Order: sequence, then C-alpha cells, then structure tokens
Amino acid sequence: MAGEERRTAYRDGSALREALARSRRRTVNLEPSSTYEVVTRQMVEEVARELAEIRARLNQLTSLIVGAITLEVLLRVTGLG
Repeated sequence: MAGEERRTAYRDGSALREALARSRRRTVNLEPSSTYEVVTRQMVEEVARELAEIRARLNQLTSLIVGAITLEVLLRVTGLG
C-alpha cells in the first residue's frame, strides 16, 4: 500500500510540494562566527573591489587602444596621416 500512496503523491505533486517545503526550512547561516571569519571576509571583499577596479581600468585601456588604432586606420585611408 505504501508504494501506491507514494505513486499518488508523485502524480498529484504533493511529494514535490513537501520536498520544497523541507528545503525552504533548512537555511545556511552565512554570518561569521569568529573574528577570523570576519577579518577573512573583509579581506576577500577588499580583493574583490580591487579586482573590479582593475577590470574597469583594463576596459578603459582597451577602449583607448582600439580608438587609437581606428583613428590611425581612418587617417591612413583618407590620406591625412
């Protein structure tokens, strides 16, 4: 009989709803529990900010280089350069 009840629960979706409810009840605590974790998190966040700044600078530098090459090509094509 248990197998038939399980099949019925799968068919009508109640098993899926129950599994989703169980997974929502379980949460992961992401708060730091020690001073070491706080310091480590701050360091990681600082590295992430610095990496984002470096990425922005590289994007600007790439745009500058592409613009300079495009300008040089246009000047040569028009005969001004």
